[in-house]
Amino acid sequence: MLSIQSGFTDAVECSRQQILHIKCKIKSQMSSANTQYACYLVFKLSEKCCGLHGPVIVRDLFNRRSKETGVLYFRHPNPWNVRDTDHWVSRQRKDGWMEVIVWKFNSNYELKNDHLFVNLKLVTYEGTMSGLIVRGIRFRPI
Repeated sequence: MLSIQSGFTDAVECSRQQILHIKCKIKSQMSSANTQYACYLVFKLSEKCCGLHGPVIVRDLFNRRSKETGVLYFRHPNPWNVRDTDHWVSRQRKDGWMEVIVWKFNSNYELKNDHLFVNLKLVTYEGTMSGLIVRGIRFRPI
């Protein structure tokens, strides 16, 4: 398991695990009222990465009552393999890194002590996260 904090000072390469945890907290003053946001994972795939071709399931662990899951792809999926339209596909950034949405939320999401707590669990069932290089996370309005 690997937990990361928001920031772009260093990058971390994931080990041979099937799970990646993302945990952080955001001050409520950093978001605008009644605004929809997306949390983006900024990453690269190393040359030795031979997995992550299939879907990765995202669970919001902070909101355990919800059975909702997100589906993301670190690599562009074959259209024949995508069963529904509710999934997130990575895209190239101008700085050479890739990004993919891992979570969407409204600024009115449940706050505790004037903070929004993020606790996400990404799981791949086809291989491992080995070769995934994580640079950080970004939050932007959508």
